[in-house]
Amino acid sequence: MNNPLAWTPAVRCLAATGINVIFALLYLATYAYAYWYPSANPEVNQAFLPTAAWIVGLTGCFMSLLALISYWLRKKVEPSPWLTLSTIFLCTWVVIFSTYFYGIFTHLYAGVAIVAAWVVGLTLFSAREMLLNFVSTTVCNSAFVLGAHWALVPYAPFFNTTSSSIGQVNAGLMRPMNGITLVLLGVVLVIVFLIIERWKQREIDLLTISENLTQANDIISRYVAIQLSDVVRNGNYASLERHERRKLTLFFSDIQGFSNTADAIEPEDLSLLLNDYLSEMTAIAQRFDATIDKFVGDAIMIFFGAPQCTTDRDQALRAVRMGIEMQKSMHMLRLKWLKAGIPHPFHIRIGINTGQASVGAFGSQQRLEYTAIGRQVNLAARIQGHCTPDHVLISQSTWALVHDQITCTPRGEVAFQGSHEPVQIFEVALETASNVCG
Repeated sequence: MNNPLAWTPAVRCLAATGINVIFALLYLATYAYAYWYPSANPEVNQAFLPTAAWIVGLTGCFMSLLALISYWLRKKVEPSPWLTLSTIFLCTWVVIFSTYFYGIFTHLYAGVAIVAAWVVGLTLFSAREMLLNFVSTTVCNSAFVLGAHWALVPYAPFFNTTSSSIGQVNAGLMRPMNGITLVLLGVVLVIVFLIIERWKQREIDLLTISENLTQANDIISRYVAIQLSDVVRNGNYASLERHERRKLTLFFSDIQGFSNTADAIEPEDLSLLLNDYLSEMTAIAQRFDATIDKFVGDAIMIFFGAPQCTTDRDQALRAVRMGIEMQKSMHMLRLKWLKAGIPHPFHIRIGINTGQASVGAFGSQQRLEYTAIGRQVNLAARIQGHCTPDHVLISQSTWALVHDQITCTPRGEVAFQGSHEPVQIFEVALETASNVCG
């Protein structure tokens, strides 16, 4: 994750300690260079180098230990106040001794260290947590500056300079300039604080919005077909609102004698059966990339060809193979229900038809439903009603697209209400199971 606000507390501590461990190694390398080549570094106080190396080395060891603990706890989401405070304390200590070593008014690094620590600290931690850094750094730097003015402590002990040469006790220009420098440093820190706090608030708002949208998308996907939610997420709203004439393969199924079954078993058992049944049918439909139109009690309406479409043949094959898969899964569900002591398992009928239909958003201004309507939709529903339980019936228009891959048996012509002429129907051989995922 690229956003530090989304990191776990331990990962933030790992980032802070890791940066300081790297700088500790750079410090020690610099000190070694100054120690072994004193002629190239005449400004360095050779007598102070061992003390500086000892402080930096010991601090680096503690930082490394904290880094290891942070790495070990990196997946822990819960806050670790002791780890955060320890990390901030050690990082603050690094800033304090760095500014003291080099002199806050003498070396550019001292001011850079304060600003850099403030920027990194505010990015990784909260302003309240960084209050320890601000107060400690301000108090200690002020104490060292005043101590140097009063000759109580050496100023910038890392360098071979006298108090008069660095302007700490001069009554001339350096004294007001030092004050101006502190004021400018304070202004910079305040600006950095405001910028980072504003960025953090913006990122928090974005994270909250993202979490809410993710939750909303998850909920929406349960109420509408996945294909519809994908279209909405991609911003293609117009394609859902307009009505189109498309060639669809339409699928209907229902449970034989559902009302009688509902009266014969307890409501708890009925809920279990319905949830199992609809969950399994939905999972199968999603595997075949079908658009689930609606559940009406125990009935299911599904179609292929909108909002996304492939070829008529592909859509018909997927619909028929889906029906085969559903009938096979019903056999497994009935065995499961029988073992659970439910004496009235479900048996379903399936009807499939291919033809032109109007598809799009239908309803009122207050509520719309993406569905398909037309004579071919009604025909698919009536074929399903004519089907015997545990079988799959298809129309001749669907059979023409799938018969070379799906074994079907003619079941004669049937005159359905609303149809101008009798319709030839076919029963799908469920043993065509090898073609289910083809």
